[in-house]
Amino acid sequence: MTAEISVVAPCLNEAGNLRELVNRLRASFRRRNIAAEIILVNDGSQDATREVIAELESRNPDVRGIHHATNLGIPASWSSGVAAAKGTYVCLIDADLQYLPEDVCRLYDEAKHSHFDLVQGYRSSLKRLKDSRYVLSKGLNFLLNLLFPLHLRDAKSGFVIARRPVMEDILGRRYSYRYFQTFITVSAVAKGYRVREIEVLFEDRLVGTSFMSRVPVQVISWCFVDLVKAFCEFRLLRRHSDVVADFLASNRPREHQPVLTGARKMWFDFYLRLAPLHKWIIRRTARIHYDQLQQTQWLTPDQVKRLQEAKLARVVRHAYYHVPYYRRLFDEHAIRPEDIRTLDDLRRIPMLSKESVREHLYDLLSDNHDKKQILKVTTSGSTGEPFVCFADRHQLEIRWAATVRGHEWTGYRFGDRHVRLWHQTIGMTRPQVLREKIDAWLNRRLFIPAFEMSDRTLEGILQRIRAHRPVLVDGYAESFNLLAQYLSARHVDGSGPKAIMSSAQALPDHTRKVIEDTFRCQVFDKYGSREFSGIAYECDAHEGHHVSAESYIVELIKDGRPARPGEIGEVVITDLNNFCMPFLRYRIGDLAEAMDDDVPCRCGRGLPRIGTIQGRVQSIIVGGNGHYIPGTFFAHLFKDYGHVVRQYRIVQHQPGEIDLSVVRASRFSDEIFQEVLRSLKSYLGVNTKIDVEFVDEIPLERTGKRQATVSYAQFDFQTLDRALAAHPERATR
Repeated sequence: MTAEISVVAPCLNEAGNLRELVNRLRASFRRRNIAAEIILVNDGSQDATREVIAELESRNPDVRGIHHATNLGIPASWSSGVAAAKGTYVCLIDADLQYLPEDVCRLYDEAKHSHFDLVQGYRSSLKRLKDSRYVLSKGLNFLLNLLFPLHLRDAKSGFVIARRPVMEDILGRRYSYRYFQTFITVSAVAKGYRVREIEVLFEDRLVGTSFMSRVPVQVISWCFVDLVKAFCEFRLLRRHSDVVADFLASNRPREHQPVLTGARKMWFDFYLRLAPLHKWIIRRTARIHYDQLQQTQWLTPDQVKRLQEAKLARVVRHAYYHVPYYRRLFDEHAIRPEDIRTLDDLRRIPMLSKESVREHLYDLLSDNHDKKQILKVTTSGSTGEPFVCFADRHQLEIRWAATVRGHEWTGYRFGDRHVRLWHQTIGMTRPQVLREKIDAWLNRRLFIPAFEMSDRTLEGILQRIRAHRPVLVDGYAESFNLLAQYLSARHVDGSGPKAIMSSAQALPDHTRKVIEDTFRCQVFDKYGSREFSGIAYECDAHEGHHVSAESYIVELIKDGRPARPGEIGEVVITDLNNFCMPFLRYRIGDLAEAMDDDVPCRCGRGLPRIGTIQGRVQSIIVGGNGHYIPGTFFAHLFKDYGHVVRQYRIVQHQPGEIDLSVVRASRFSDEIFQEVLRSLKSYLGVNTKIDVEFVDEIPLERTGKRQATVSYAQFDFQTLDRALAAHPERATR
């Protein structure tokens, strides 16, 4: 029978207590019919502890012994016991019988039914000897609550229970401590776990002696040293980054040169120290994430995968125990958190749709989120219906660091001049607008509202860009296309920036070439969204988009299975960092080409890649012949008629019918335009109804985007292959 509870008891010269400890524990578990194991860790005892443990092992199959040759201390004994444990829950208890063995079941009940991560017994004042050690214990408890936001009655209790992976995480630490047992609840709270206290009796020791004297001067001195270390580790440094830090400690990436040195590095540090003045929620701890991302990009593909799986296990566990929506979902599909260990296991979780997020918004919020540490994120809504979600500081800091790294792949360095063609301050409050302006000044960044771009304003925008002399210009693909067309029509040299980063819209090859030829620089494509910011970036090899794999698992799904290399799949994203509102297998609504990850990128980075971004699922048009045509197809078709059609927009409300808005080009003719319509119908079907409207301009949306193809027809991309299998004649040419 699999153990439900593993009890780990460190033993230092406890031969006189072990038989009673084991007998009382086994009797308690037998009464409750709980499958349990007892792990006795002999920590270099000098008495008969080894022999007593051997005797108990021989008589009881549920008792196991672990022996240290020398005294390593309580934390090392805990770690040895937890590493050997097989139970779902692990309980740590002293072997001296001061905590009642029967109370293990009380802690277990609370942990199992309350969904708290760590349950600890706080020592009751009843029957407790109030000697000098009691006073010292109270004083240390006061200091712990003062230095760390604990608010606990007994911040240093060594009688605790938690699920095994949680206990393993809590026992992990960055520094070496003399008495780490003092900080187990400090570690738990700092790592985002919820702690529950229940009152337990604390008896006098009757057999054996404590390692502490009546006035333990040496112990007190070491405790103060440990307090300083713990304050640095758990208060000054954020602990969410531990998964990455611990992984890098044992998985070194290949050598790389630092990106920022000298004055740039000093300015970067100064910028982050001022973060509360110019950032909404990001703080200087983002520097930790930036430094880590500089290393993790050079891990091997296998190492990146293992890092993702380590982060995945934690976010899945958190989602099940703290997010009502996922708890119900997992239970309905008979999924346990421990079932999701690998990237392949992830496919067992049903996909999350935008409609489900809208319907279950507050059930998707974790029950332990800190309202002061989260930000409401509202997207423009491609269907016209705004979309709301929440992100916590941890996620926002990592995605900021990933954005800086993505910009660096273009040759940009922090402190270089930078122009952004963006929607700028739409939807921001006045304080947010002020912070955005301060941030732009510190970054030497010029914001130009993309939604203001028109024939009347393009010359002024170009003059502002030239005057700023940027190294990097980033913005919407449509914005750069407009500028390139304007410059080409006037035979004006657009050289100036060293790189352009295009985002927010699909970037067809012919559009990229026009922009690169006009501006005489490389174009780097960025794939992102409002929910997640930068998801994947091109490097200077331009061999696909490197996924920010430290933050996201990106699946490309076709007909319910992973898309094969070269196939177009629906983008499904799992956020590895957002604990306030986890997104597991979220259908973002985009399409992308799958790549062969066995073929490495020439840049040497081990991050996985996705190919060309094909636009949105919502851009698929259904022809009168039943063919499914992706929105990017129309961009390729119309590029051959640029002398006739300057701009176009296709809107579909019903299959087999489209509304086509057209801005005439300088050499427009009815004869050639009829050729355009015939070409369209050759793909959509001759019975497709096309309503044409000629307009003077197709305005940009408030966000600065222009979506050329929009479909309001209802269908599911994951069912397209089944539909095409039933009707092969509908396959897109």
